[in-house]
Amino acid sequence: MPSGYDYYADLLEGTPQTAYFSAAPFGAGSTAESPWGGGYSPAAQQYWSGQYGNVFNQYLGNIGRSLRSGQDPEVSFTEYLDQYPFMQRYSSLSPSMRPGGSGASRYSPRTRYMF
Repeated sequence: MPSGYDYYADLLEGTPQTAYFSAAPFGAGSTAESPWGGGYSPAAQQYWSGQYGNVFNQYLGNIGRSLRSGQDPEVSFTEYLDQYPFMQRYSSLSPSMRPGGSGASRYSPRTRYMF
């Protein structure tokens, strides 16, 4: 192999799902942590596990915009994931959009009637 060749980076770029599911919400060494410490919550991980297609499509859109403007795409998918604002995007969701949330019932449980 040539000097400076990074086999693992090439492998991650060849399998974008592997790169995605090793990114911040799922990786053990995530750089962006929750305000409470300890990484991302299970609910956030559940939400992001279903968002691979959306995130990858946003990346492809960035590549397309670069190509339309006559520029070479400079960011690989792995680099895109390293700078993707996972926590900010999740925090901006309304409670009803988050996993396990269905509006106010998440915070005020149903009343039980005993007749």
